[in-house]
Amino acid sequence: MANTQENSSSRRKLALIIGNDNYSALHNKLNHSINNAQDLSDVLKKIDFNVTTACNLTKQEIITNIIDFSGTISNGDIVLFYFSGHGYEVKKKNYMIPVDDAVIETERDIQDFSVNIERTLSRLVTRNSSYVTILILDCCQPYWLQPPTTSRSTARGKSLDEIQPLPGSFIQFACDANQTVDDSGERDRNCLFTKHLLDNIGRKNVDVADIFLDISKNVYHESNRSQKPLSMNGLDRYGRVFLNEVIEPDIKDFLSKQLLPHDEKVYYDRCKEYCQLTKQPLISVGDEIFDDTTEVTSLLLVLGIEEDPNLFDLKDFLAQFCRKINIPVVDLQVQQIQIGSCIVITEIWNKFKSSDKKVRVKMICKSLTQKLLQKLGLMKIFFIFMGTIESLKRQFSRTEIRLNPEYDRIYAPGHTFWEGANNDRKDRGNQPYYCPVGWKRFSLYVTDNFYGKFKGWCICYHGTKFAYGLSILLSGLKPATRIAHGAGVYATPSVKYACHPRYAEVRLIEEQHRSKIFKSGSYMQYVLECRVHPDNIEKIGKETLNARSTAIDPNISNESIEWVINHQNKNIVDFNDPKSSIVCTGILMRVTDNHPGLLFESQWWFPSHLCEKQECCALGIDLSKLKRQRNDGNTCNIILE
Repeated sequence: MANTQENSSSRRKLALIIGNDNYSALHNKLNHSINNAQDLSDVLKKIDFNVTTACNLTKQEIITNIIDFSGTISNGDIVLFYFSGHGYEVKKKNYMIPVDDAVIETERDIQDFSVNIERTLSRLVTRNSSYVTILILDCCQPYWLQPPTTSRSTARGKSLDEIQPLPGSFIQFACDANQTVDDSGERDRNCLFTKHLLDNIGRKNVDVADIFLDISKNVYHESNRSQKPLSMNGLDRYGRVFLNEVIEPDIKDFLSKQLLPHDEKVYYDRCKEYCQLTKQPLISVGDEIFDDTTEVTSLLLVLGIEEDPNLFDLKDFLAQFCRKINIPVVDLQVQQIQIGSCIVITEIWNKFKSSDKKVRVKMICKSLTQKLLQKLGLMKIFFIFMGTIESLKRQFSRTEIRLNPEYDRIYAPGHTFWEGANNDRKDRGNQPYYCPVGWKRFSLYVTDNFYGKFKGWCICYHGTKFAYGLSILLSGLKPATRIAHGAGVYATPSVKYACHPRYAEVRLIEEQHRSKIFKSGSYMQYVLECRVHPDNIEKIGKETLNARSTAIDPNISNESIEWVINHQNKNIVDFNDPKSSIVCTGILMRVTDNHPGLLFESQWWFPSHLCEKQECCALGIDLSKLKRQRNDGNTCNIILE
């Protein structure tokens, strides 16, 4: 019985890689096999395999390579055999087709002039009876005994039949048994299966069965369900088997003995609240990442996880996390794990120069789609930071987001309400201020001397998605990526414009929260109320939602509804900066008993831009369903209490 407790990292790893492209008949020639073999060899060498690679082999050359390779095997090795080329099944037996195949015209010829796969597997397993042999066959394309244009019955392409794995063996087909696929295109260097094999086989500390399961899923998805790789697993007695096992230090080596400082704990608690609401982590990136004038010598990746550090499986967590954001685990060096919350502090890419580090952070940020963020939320990650230690410390000084209930308001008849421009003689700059009817304001504490600080400053609004709301309050506003009116932070004097779903996400209130927080609300939206000095309004421009055929706000012309605020050449306009050009002074919330698109004041949405793309218009409902409700005469009410 094999010693299954021995680490895979201590075993010899041997691989024989064969790629055959140059078959005798033009209709059987392949495009990818040699590339597949060479590229797989390179990947396996990086994870310490001793690799033998051979291409365009005759029958005798294949047999000679197999015999020579098997002679190098010692019992207990990790053995991998890979063949990319044509395969063929005859009478439930499988064969690798050599390149000296001009003599093959019938299935009997296949038996005589090709190499038996089952016999090859038996030879390798016999030499390695106490551990693992992996056989990978990328033989998807049909092999034609006669040109495929002929009508003769023998002119048919076949592939491989399912193989019963011997104990200690794992067999992987690039497609299902008796399946062939058209993978002859020359656009890619590798065929579809091997492309995903190259991306996954070197993953650290991942069981071989899990690797091929992920490969199969990726191939199946990318091929639009036309190619389904097949795994045949005979490794049950060995438990988990790793092709690239790296023994990680114990989590106890990193646990800090000190509790989190108060300001850090407050910050992380707010991040947890944000994650509970949005079901995804708060993402924060240091300003220096976007500043080409600064060097980054040491870059941190900090993860907040809602787990007990003493019960936390660090190795498994990092493997999952790195796989999701597509970086190698080896690029992370864990420095510390803080208790109180499970805060994992790692240094990342310490071997790269500053510019390369910044590029990689930007690539990660670009990959963080809503779907991926939700997957990270399921891993109980509530906070992700990328930047320098100095930038991280600055995050903790932004925890003083204090509400100022004295100035909370409900804007509606019977509460705080007025018609036309407000004329209560309070200083709100040189732009008119209209009642944001139907919204409730939660006022933020900004300064003791509010009217002194904001003398001459105008009121404007900035719609936000839930994913960004707290991040904006903690970090500040980023300049717009859509810059129809020039670079800067975009805002509007119209709350009606700010609450369009492109700007202010419409969020369905989950059932469990309705009775606790709202009396009868079904949907809600947030808009940030901000102050900006007129000198910092770079431009006043027209709407950019293609609403030319409809009036958005009766108080404000469509031609002057967007403001571009001077961003002072900063990547984030920090509200905590005394010289900030724009400051958030309140949060407006609107709760409705049905979708707010059914409100009278929202009817301008429909003749303007409105789409199904979550990253553009966060409607919170299928657009077609909303339109049906509108056509059926469904209505909506604002919940004020």
